[in-house]
Amino acid sequence: MKKFALGDVVNSDKGRRGVVRAAYLSKEGQQFYAVEKDGTMDYLEEDRLSPAPRVELAA
Repeated sequence: MKKFALGDVVNSDKGRRGVVRAAYLSKEGQQFYAVEKDGTMDYLEEDRLSPAPRVELAA
């Protein structure tokens, strides 16, 4: 089962924040994600990602 959905904002284990653009399984059955950061794509394993904290804006 996928941990993240398309459009989710995530942090990588290297501290980079990006948006999930695709999710897929490897031939071995491991979950991978394509994460966009400033127009570039990173392809990361699910265990290298964590949800980004939501920022609440004051009204």
